[in-house]
Amino acid sequence: MTRAACTIVSLNYLPYARTLCASFLALHPECKFYVLLVDRLPEGFVLSQEQFEVVAVEDLGILDFPSVAFKYDILELNTNVKPTFLKMLLARGLDEVVYLDPDIFIYQELGPVFELLAKYAIVLTPHALSPAPDNGQSELVLLSAGIFNLGFLAIKRCQETDLFLSWWEARCLELAYDEQRASMFVDQKWINLVPCFFNSVEILKHQGCNVAYWNLHERQLSRQDSRWMVNETDPLLFFHFSGISVDGKERISKYTEKLTLLNRPDLRSLFENYRTQLIKHGILKTYVNKYAFDTFDNGQFINRLTRSLFAANLDRFSGENPFHSSSKFYTWARAKHLLSVSDSAKTYTSKSYSNVDSRIRFIHTTLRLALRTLGADRYTILMKYLSYISILRNQRDVLVD
Repeated sequence: MTRAACTIVSLNYLPYARTLCASFLALHPECKFYVLLVDRLPEGFVLSQEQFEVVAVEDLGILDFPSVAFKYDILELNTNVKPTFLKMLLARGLDEVVYLDPDIFIYQELGPVFELLAKYAIVLTPHALSPAPDNGQSELVLLSAGIFNLGFLAIKRCQETDLFLSWWEARCLELAYDEQRASMFVDQKWINLVPCFFNSVEILKHQGCNVAYWNLHERQLSRQDSRWMVNETDPLLFFHFSGISVDGKERISKYTEKLTLLNRPDLRSLFENYRTQLIKHGILKTYVNKYAFDTFDNGQFINRLTRSLFAANLDRFSGENPFHSSSKFYTWARAKHLLSVSDSAKTYTSKSYSNVDSRIRFIHTTLRLALRTLGADRYTILMKYLSYISILRNQRDVLVD
């Protein structure tokens, strides 16, 4: 029986991968650990100093990889090559593989996971096991992002897993954008269908697995006999520090303001120790190398709009490497004014907008004028169309020649 664990990172997350790997191997010394690097190693990087084996994303053999790397941003590409990576590891002869997000830390042996793999081909963990007391707000988020959290996935080598990974890989490489308004959320949303489409799937409801900010409403941590426990009944197997910041002080995640170390003091020492481990493994070191797939070959930054319009026009720009500034796509994108030096849209949320902002007031005035001019029925039709083209890939017709 050959077992291994793995994760996927770009250079900015390499210290997280080191921390995860160290925690896993300390409890599973008989296993190997693999890291898929969705990036390129900087000059002078010494692989022999790492505890894990590095696999380069460009060695996965993905058909027309430059187009895939161009149409997806860093989050999308890191998540959507997951099934291809898992297929490669199984093809190397591994019997069982556990995928873990890099911002996870292992606290106890994953015995319950491996016990399930003896019976099932695929093991998943749901985001939560019970409703949160917030009138359904958390459930709306889960309906949008996915029922299962893909920070964890365990599989074993068998025919059913092959069928699952081939189906998932095809979806991830074709249709797995970060577009929740279009019912897509990278690799994760597709997994909603797995218990329906495939056999030998087990949903792991162990309270000590994949503990994170999204299920803390149902899980309290404590120390018993030098180990962490969840709700005083189950050992903490692994905690998912999603959205953590080393200098985040009281915040437990950039994704939530409701939960902090002030109102969850049971987490304080857990977070302090994890942050110490991140520093030990180089989180404060700044990598001067930019993300490998962030620019054209002339250094021009690739923004979200440029990627989306390339994805919407794959049929007309196939056969060339889109990263080349000599390509037809680059010429077209420049002529269409798609290029920019920054991409700040992701920093804006519904909480970023203010009615006192003159730009917002201008838009509201314009919309009120449109309502009076068009009438309620046609105004509603206009809103539906604007909602459709607010997904950038749907603006192909707006920018057609």
